[in-house]
Amino acid sequence: DLRICDFGLAQINFEDEGFQTCPMTEYVSKRWYRAPEVLCSWVNYDSAIDVWSIGCVFAEMLVLRPLFPGGNSQRLLKLIVALLGTPSGEEVDAIPSELCRRIIHSLPYSEGNCQERFAETSEEAFDLLRTMLQFGPRQRATVPQALEHPYMGKLFCPEDEPARDALEASDFEFERRELDVRALREELFQEALHYHPDTRERYVQEQRGLGPWRYSPKTYPLLAPGEPPCSPEEEEE
Repeated sequence: DLRICDFGLAQINFEDEGFQTCPMTEYVSKRWYRAPEVLCSWVNYDSAIDVWSIGCVFAEMLVLRPLFPGGNSQRLLKLIVALLGTPSGEEVDAIPSELCRRIIHSLPYSEGNCQERFAETSEEAFDLLRTMLQFGPRQRATVPQALEHPYMGKLFCPEDEPARDALEASDFEFERRELDVRALREELFQEALHYHPDTRERYVQEQRGLGPWRYSPKTYPLLAPGEPPCSPEEEEE
């Protein structure tokens, strides 16, 4: 079995409006594997950035070297446009950052040289790569679509690759609450106790005997849109 993981910071993505206040960080995944929407400072992004990262890993396996070894966002955008071609006007207009739009407009027009770069790659492998490395996130393949691609035909086994159940939003209340340091410590402790169920059950029983759950995230006020979970003063404690 092959599992690809650890692209840096993870971010929740719930449709519940109550979680739309959670600020999305621009520092996510390793630089060479960042999707265009992360490089271009999109306020919201989703699992399509992971498909891009997997596409970069797949390309690296095919050519035995990093696909976009840029040292900064501007250099990375230049490499992406040179390989994939100049994005459409619609794709550029969707970029919220005026600076990033100007950078892309300043680049020489490119038809892309993807086919030339992967000339020795099989047709099916190249097609799978192409579906994952689309500049626009909505044009990219989803994970299930990539697994069902003909290139994966001999390996794809739906019975052995089930999608996990959706995460419970209630487990991420701390993401949208004005928690203090003590509450965050309690959350971390609770997470650690999941690996020690006997100790966790004993701890929960002891806490219940002391009265109301003292550090329940739901007792804290909701964050305002874009507000960080902890203030700088609290972080210094």
